[in-house]
Amino acid sequence: MSTQKSTKKVTLEGRTRLPQRVQELVIDIGNAMTSIQQTSGSTDLLITSIRNFTSVDGIMANSEQNLVKIQNQMDRIETQTNGAEQNLKNVSSVNNFFDALEQSAYCTNFDDQKN
Repeated sequence: MSTQKSTKKVTLEGRTRLPQRVQELVIDIGNAMTSIQQTSGSTDLLITSIRNFTSVDGIMANSEQNLVKIQNQMDRIETQTNGAEQNLKNVSSVNNFFDALEQSAYCTNFDDQKN
């Protein structure tokens, strides 16, 4: 059982020109695609996507500035922490000095003076 396909030859009206009917079909297909694109909202979606994408530039610049501020704050905190550690070492040295002074004969306790 063989099936026959009906084929029609498209003859050109000139060397480079398509027949009028083929040109009309191409134009109709283009119009249909444009109509589908507009009614489906894909154009609106594309425009919204572009707007959202361009608004990200400002957000990224703002985020970069905030990260620089955070880094500067972290540097200041680190400097203050190092200073506090050094001061704690000094307090420890002073406490050791007073402990040694109390144990020597140069200093007496306040309780000793009451008796």
